[in-house]
Amino acid sequence: MKMYVLQVRSGYEISAYQELKKRGWDAVLPRMQEYLRKNGKWEIHEKIVFTQYLFIRLEPDKNIYHEIKKIDGIVRFLGNQSPLSDREQKYIEWLENDGKPITPSKIYVTPGGAKMVLSGILKKYAGNEIDYHLRHRKADIFIPIAGRRHRVTLPIVCI
Repeated sequence: MKMYVLQVRSGYEISAYQELKKRGWDAVLPRMQEYLRKNGKWEIHEKIVFTQYLFIRLEPDKNIYHEIKKIDGIVRFLGNQSPLSDREQKYIEWLENDGKPITPSKIYVTPGGAKMVLSGILKKYAGNEIDYHLRHRKADIFIPIAGRRHRVTLPIVCI
């Protein structure tokens, strides 16, 4: 099955995702655990990786498009109802993380400043470019989605 991108109204990502699942659609909503500093302590909170977007696997059918667009919060299919390329779909499936939120990747920083990914989703990253923000416990990667290069921020922890 091919994967498509749905634009969703802000704040409706979870409810639209749940409604798609309830109706039997193969919807994808990549989520991650993010570190936030609150009252001087680091806390983990769950966050949606792509706000205002959902992904859905389906076989092309004009009737399906109209049925899906009727769901509250769904604005439209992106890309004139064109599916993602195989490469783009693999990135989304990688970020889907088997339906579980992405946990922070463990990073080791050598005394010389080199960074090594020890575990987590970043260990499987096939891209070349990772921008680390150690102080903020985040790393940026760049992946293609719907023909455009997107920055995705993922959680990390230094050990």
